[in-house]
Amino acid sequence: MNPMSWLMISTSIMLSTLLITIATHWLMTWVCLEINTLSMTPLMSKSNHPRATEAATKYYLIQTVASTAMLFAATMNAMNTANWEINLTVEPMSMTIITLALMMKMAAAPFHFWLPEVSQGTTTMTTLTILTWQKIAPLTILLMTHHNMNNTALLTSAILSVIIGGLGGLNQTQLRKLMAFSFHAHTGWILATIATAPHISMLTFLVYSTATIPVFMSMNLSSSMTIKDAGTMWTSSPYLMIVVSMTILSLGGLPPMTGFMPKWLILNKMISTGMNIEAITMAMASLLSLYIYMRLTYVSSMTMLPHTTLTPMKWRTRNKKHKMMTAMLTTMTVLLLPMSPNM
Repeated sequence: MNPMSWLMISTSIMLSTLLITIATHWLMTWVCLEINTLSMTPLMSKSNHPRATEAATKYYLIQTVASTAMLFAATMNAMNTANWEINLTVEPMSMTIITLALMMKMAAAPFHFWLPEVSQGTTTMTTLTILTWQKIAPLTILLMTHHNMNNTALLTSAILSVIIGGLGGLNQTQLRKLMAFSFHAHTGWILATIATAPHISMLTFLVYSTATIPVFMSMNLSSSMTIKDAGTMWTSSPYLMIVVSMTILSLGGLPPMTGFMPKWLILNKMISTGMNIEAITMAMASLLSLYIYMRLTYVSSMTMLPHTTLTPMKWRTRNKKHKMMTAMLTTMTVLLLPMSPNM
């Protein structure tokens, strides 16, 4: 890609997201969301592959429909209340539509269907951008309007997302699709307390991003596309295999990893507010995701395929970039649990 085009696209993506975090007007928010979508589309289709073009088209259509629904709801609220401020949107029907539109942007169930196919059709680092950076904007809008959100819709979507994220990943062999279903499950945990404890939801997203970035960087370094490729990672870089295994266990939420902290806080908050059945349902459904993470850990670090380290392999780590960032984020993923009382 032309360096000037790359600079324009990356700058537009970052600035549009940052502007959404400080915007207070629905029209300004909608414009920034559209700029973000238009900037992301060429980045997804730059490989000129039919699958990439299909993924970019699906992403553009879904994001456009969600933005249109959000603009329609904001306009309806302005007609009834003469107010365009995000924080002062109180009309129930408008807030319900906005909630559903933001759930579609975040790929929360039952609007989850587009994310696995889009993730599979793009490159590894583009998928990482979609699963982390591109979710900041809708999550920010949810946090700004959490006091007026439809809590029933959010809680229902949270439970469905955890269940679908676990069930959808059971039969997957492609790592990018697997990480997309992992995002569905974590989205459920984020939405569970966004109306009652938004600071916990924000912490959950930060911990998820911190654990996901090293996994995708390791996949990019080793050119791993499937679970089979991950199973042979030990032949090219045993240390990278250890990094991936520890980070995957943290994603699963096993103590004493950092990934246990948000689930612990969310379940504690849900039980303290009387949502015992919902908390038990989500805890039981998360066992499906935990099985997927344990399978990845078993394949990558506890099995030995029938070949030697002298076998030439396409996934040897020729690219040595991001080593410091991967090591730092992995350390945070594994060792930040004792800091939870301060957070």
